[in-house]
Amino acid sequence: MKALNLLFLFLPLIMCSCETLSESSSYLPNTFTTENIMSVRQGMTSEKIAELFGAPKSINTSVCGAGVGEKWNCTTWKYGEFPYDEASFIFNVQSSGAMILNSFDIKRR
Repeated sequence: MKALNLLFLFLPLIMCSCETLSESSSYLPNTFTTENIMSVRQGMTSEKIAELFGAPKSINTSVCGAGVGEKWNCTTWKYGEFPYDEASFIFNVQSSGAMILNSFDIKRR
């Protein structure tokens, strides 16, 4: 009985500790500062994005725009972890091989 009472006494403390830990941690690299995020603009090169944020967690290449009739090759870089802090950058792959930022989505808690 004493053990059960102790459990109920310390359970809220344990729960609060876990919540505080999860709130302070991020699934995005520490390079995702407000300053770096606010400097992102359409038209930036993939080299500049890599310089700001580092290597992506995953890369996906596909064809974009097929639904509206103007297909183009695109590459998506992803950082973080869904459904938590995450970021994605979609690049238009030029015929020269250069990748130009078309759109981006950055979500932080």
